[in-house]
Amino acid sequence: MYNTFTTAAASDTDGWTYTYDGSDANTVATGPESGGYQGTQVPWLGTAGGALPFGYAGRVHLNWAAAIHGPGTLKVSAADALADYGVAAEIDTGAGAWKDNGLGLDGLPTATGPTGWKHQTDIGLIKSDISTLLRLNLTTLGTVSGNFGVTVFKGMDTTNSVAYSHHGSWNNVGKPETTSNPFFSTGVGSGMEYLTHDATVDAVNYLEFFAEAGQVYTIALGGNSTAGRWNANVSGYELSIAAVPVPGAVWLFGSAMAGIVGFGGRRKTAVAA
Repeated sequence: MYNTFTTAAASDTDGWTYTYDGSDANTVATGPESGGYQGTQVPWLGTAGGALPFGYAGRVHLNWAAAIHGPGTLKVSAADALADYGVAAEIDTGAGAWKDNGLGLDGLPTATGPTGWKHQTDIGLIKSDISTLLRLNLTTLGTVSGNFGVTVFKGMDTTNSVAYSHHGSWNNVGKPETTSNPFFSTGVGSGMEYLTHDATVDAVNYLEFFAEAGQVYTIALGGNSTAGRWNANVSGYELSIAAVPVPGAVWLFGSAMAGIVGFGGRRKTAVAA
């Protein structure tokens, strides 16, 4: 499922779910002026009637969503959207969106050090019909070199008390990687509970987590400290979401879940209780 919102410049923030014409005089409806909730809802590809996926009602921008029905692998990319729906959705991110290299535009170290930027962070939702391990890999389709950072949150944004602003940072000293509501100010509930993250995801190295059946998870991703700030080397990516069969009844369901046996690769696994 894909958001059809597109931007004129690659470094503009995509994924707005509403467009609105604000108080300026240009009579042009934009995503930023909507605050994430005002105006006209942007139609989606792959949902009934173009509705927002999984009943999403938050204000954070949202780029894509994936429904897992059983073992197998899904791909998220502009090419996949074009093949499935005849429209190439805007699926891209910046080299330093998840966390930059800590340098300013002058090439000198910034006072706050490395930080992530909401401007080019791509955000998606995943919901599985089965309880399964989900393995995420990312492949760059352009100039983003090196690896990506990925953060997984249990739940999805439900904020309705304040408008959403794409101007701001996360994954830094003030909002460390384990923050549950990194896209809003401290004290503003978001419905997103931090689960796990990995800063070295690429086509080979994966992030893996256990997804509970029926639970929605939020995925925030972007380039990690590879080539500057949020607007550097913006390019497309392909996300692979693999539902990995759990071997030999490792998970025991009843009054509690027993545990998990690790296998394959070196990425950590988050256990959702």
